[in-house]
Amino acid sequence: MPETLLLHSTGGELAGLIKRVAAARRVVVVTGAGISVNCGIPDFRSSTGLFQQIRAAHGDLVTSGRDLFDASVVFRSAETADVFYRWMTHLRRQCAGAQPGAVHRFIRQLADRGTLIRSYTQNIDGLERKAGLSVWDPYSAKGDAEHVPWQTAQSVPLHGTMEHLSCQLCSSLYHFSEQPNKSAICAGDECPDCQTRSQVREACGRRSLATGKLRPTVVLYEEPHPHCEDIAKIISYDARALGTRRSSGGSKQPKDVVLVFGTTLKVPGCRQLVRKLATASPETTLTVFVNNEPVCGKSWDGIVDYQVIGNVEDWCARVERKWGVQTKITQWAKTRKNGASVASSSKGKSKVAATEKENKPVVDAPSNVASGRQLEANKRKISSCTNSDMSGGGSGTAVKPKRQRSSTPSVPPPPPVAKPLLPIRRSLRIATQQNHVYCHSPVSICL
Repeated sequence: MPETLLLHSTGGELAGLIKRVAAARRVVVVTGAGISVNCGIPDFRSSTGLFQQIRAAHGDLVTSGRDLFDASVVFRSAETADVFYRWMTHLRRQCAGAQPGAVHRFIRQLADRGTLIRSYTQNIDGLERKAGLSVWDPYSAKGDAEHVPWQTAQSVPLHGTMEHLSCQLCSSLYHFSEQPNKSAICAGDECPDCQTRSQVREACGRRSLATGKLRPTVVLYEEPHPHCEDIAKIISYDARALGTRRSSGGSKQPKDVVLVFGTTLKVPGCRQLVRKLATASPETTLTVFVNNEPVCGKSWDGIVDYQVIGNVEDWCARVERKWGVQTKITQWAKTRKNGASVASSSKGKSKVAATEKENKPVVDAPSNVASGRQLEANKRKISSCTNSDMSGGGSGTAVKPKRQRSSTPSVPPPPPVAKPLLPIRRSLRIATQQNHVYCHSPVSICL
């Protein structure tokens, strides 16, 4: 049997569980009707739920409120079908006026934090879309503005939604009107497409066709799911995503979490969903069930790790508070890390400046003073020579001042570049006349 904890207990085990859930890297959420009760939408199986309300109002037609959502009972007679249509229209009005609750906002925060893999809901109220989650709708076409492919959808309605009406005969789709008016299309109305085809045939003198009735695109008991293969593909995809993740850093703490909120797990499909997600990678996945009443017995041993008894909204609030603490700690750590990096960089800059100061050549101050004194002495010599010439003394030639040599050593000029030997063939004639000798032999002259 899974370990059971009370939400309002002060034990350290519950605090540790909340901390592990808040630190999860990836989360899958499975929700039931219990999360929408505070939004004004009744659940099904509680003492004040929808089943009890239907039984109290139509006890002569159905023995249980569940019968009104059983396909084998609802469409058995026109009277039960009309009661079903009226209740579905009333439920549609309630869903249209409801607003997302704390659990819906919690799931939206998971999506904003980037940790939500998927949210699977058994509800047909459509509050996930109002909360800002992208919802997979198998009835929307690819060209529609509301079409969301299943790969990027954040929420998957397991039992359909109340957004559309479908003809039971020709499968034509219509929007389920939220408010009653003259042009509103409601559950139980005759299909406009079927009526048009029948009228065209009658105008041609042919017999009329049967007209189907519109019903909400929700899945009832004892009827096949029209999109079961697509949903099975999505579940398998998410189960592999949980199974392929491994804990990093050698830590044995699970990093992925499966949260189950507000459901009794009595629907077979939902039970199979939870089992598949929880057992995909049990060594790295933590499965937590939160509900007002204990549900998980021995059959869930080894599948559900913790069963928390308490209000789901209170649980979400405690996890959100833990998120706030973790955010403050993360910000403090980042600030401290940035401060340390700035200090280390400034310390490094000071070391570089000190090294440059040590390596900078120092100007020889005494040599500058000596050269200044020598310059003053030369000026005095020049002035004395000029005065002596003006007085008539000396040889009459002005004494040129000696050129002051620079204190910096002179750079020797580069060595001369040797000219290449150019062989020039010339004919020299050595004459013998007048002591001149002539020769006619060619010689090479090096210039």
